[in-house]
Amino acid sequence: MANAPEWLSNGTGLVPRMAWSFAADADLVSLTMSRESGELFAIDRAGGLYKVSRTGRIDGVNRGLRSPRIVRWSDTGDTGLVIEKNEHITVLDAKMRVVWTVAAPSNVLAADIDAYGHNLVVSLENSHTVLMNVDRQKLAEFSTVRVLKFLSFTTSEPSVVGAAEHGLICCHDLDGVELWNERLWTNVGDISLSGDSKRIFIAEFGHGLHALDGRGRNQSAFVLDGSPARVSTSFFGERVATATLEKQLFWIDADGTLLWAAETPEPIHTLICDPLGEWLIVGFESGRVMRLDWEG
Repeated sequence: MANAPEWLSNGTGLVPRMAWSFAADADLVSLTMSRESGELFAIDRAGGLYKVSRTGRIDGVNRGLRSPRIVRWSDTGDTGLVIEKNEHITVLDAKMRVVWTVAAPSNVLAADIDAYGHNLVVSLENSHTVLMNVDRQKLAEFSTVRVLKFLSFTTSEPSVVGAAEHGLICCHDLDGVELWNERLWTNVGDISLSGDSKRIFIAEFGHGLHALDGRGRNQSAFVLDGSPARVSTSFFGERVATATLEKQLFWIDADGTLLWAAETPEPIHTLICDPLGEWLIVGFESGRVMRLDWEG
């Protein structure tokens, strides 16, 4: 803990250990993790794509992409998805080499790739959402009453969950058929699905942290100080991290019991909880990324 920032120990509860920290060359644009390998993939404002090992070592950098702004990676680590220049969909291999690129008919607002790297989904600003496989074959397309700003594949069944910034969360199968939808009554800052898809956590700015079950039914709500804007959960949903607009960071269990809380020195861009709920990746807007450990 000698090199750990002071704000960690100034919090409340079980203080985590800072396992490592690194800084990108510019502000953070997008951050994701391959759950099986624990590798991180980060994009900064200068256009660099970084591959970071579980131990915090930078294992590769790709600076040949064109204004990348979204990165997602399969859990297997074999396939990545990057959105370039707002509308270009690019698939990469495990070494971050471009496999193919295709231009979307409209700007891409959200994107995801499934756990095995077989299928991808993108939402467009024209309210259409497109499902494709990694061979560039279109699987389905559907439209929603509100533009989807958040997308996440489920792992327990072939489906994708999407949410608008306000008014809608929904689930569709890979044929584009709607399985369910629920009305939201507040603005959404982030969503996170447990790996078994039994819990969907929603950071709702004005209404705290909200949890739905795998069918979109209300399950629980957690009242936290401030306005939750970022959220991430472990594979089985037993640990949840959330950050607020007021720069508060909370680590809670499945029942909403507070395990640790602290005020961060700067706004948080992305939170990534590890599958077992033992550590947390915190990506700050400045480009600083750190791993906080509660185990080992």
